Amino acid sequence: MSCHSLESAPAEVHGADSPLAVLPGPRPGARREGATPLPQLDAALCEVFDAYEALGTTGPAEAWAAFTDGFQWTASLPAAEPAADDPHGAPTARPADGGHMVSGTWRPAAAAREGRWIALPVRAGDGTPVFAVRRSQGTHDVADGTFRVSGLFVPTGMTSSAEGTALGSRHTAYAWCAALGMAFGFGRLLLAQADGLPAHPEGTTSSHLTALLTREREAVRGHLRRLPVGPGGDELLAERVRAGADLVRDVYAAGAAGAAGPTASAPLLLAGAPLLQFARFATELLPPGAAGA
Repeated sequence: MSCHSLESAPAEVHGADSPLAVLPGPRPGARREGATPLPQLDAALCEVFDAYEALGTTGPAEAWAAFTDGFQWTASLPAAEPAADDPHGAPTARPADGGHMVSGTWRPAAAAREGRWIALPVRAGDGTPVFAVRRSQGTHDVADGTFRVSGLFVPTGMTSSAEGTALGSRHTAYAWCAALGMAFGFGRLLLAQADGLPAHPEGTTSSHLTALLTREREAVRGHLRRLPVGPGGDELLAERVRAGADLVRDVYAAGAAGAAGPTASAPLLLAGAPLLQFARFATELLPPGAAGA
């Protein structure tokens, strides 16, 4: 059975002290020349997953750069515009290890007053990064209708760009498959390069994690082939995305916490952190049920 296409099948942020928050990644901005070709939005979902998994396996930093160059994944979040009438609150984004320190004042759309997440653009010389932050992380002034953050760390995996094709709410399943595919590819790369992950107290070893990842991967692909037409499949797919993201985080943790130091190379661990950050929150940022909009 072939996979249904996207068009026929609607489809707590880490703080600065988190091991996934302090890892550097590619800086979003202007679209790079020679960007990696990505699956079309009407591609079959299993093809989307396979293509992004291959990108994650080839190089996690390149995968994240290609995705954020190609798509504005924050497009369906409640938006905000910099408060032009507040000269002291002009938005800024200072690069930091693993992300940016964001400050400024914005005027959010009405929908942002109720939503859990909000997209904050910051105009910069080399592009316009867009930061996905929880509304609870800032101050919403009801009197003047502004939203403010000060020195808020936003990890790279929570950062998009205003450039690229906007991923609307009907592209939810595409974004989920991209997120999980890149994370799985990174997990496979970690396991391939790790020289025998140390056993955890629960007895988890590299061979055990490899078996779990392979089994979950086949379950995901099998589900994508059977995905029913219509919104009924959205929550089932969301569950697979969440379970797969948790598993890859276990692989990451095993690679980063060897008994005698990390078993996977530090640059590889650093490069893949944004993929895990995005995969972890993909179904919360782009929730089930939005795909039919």
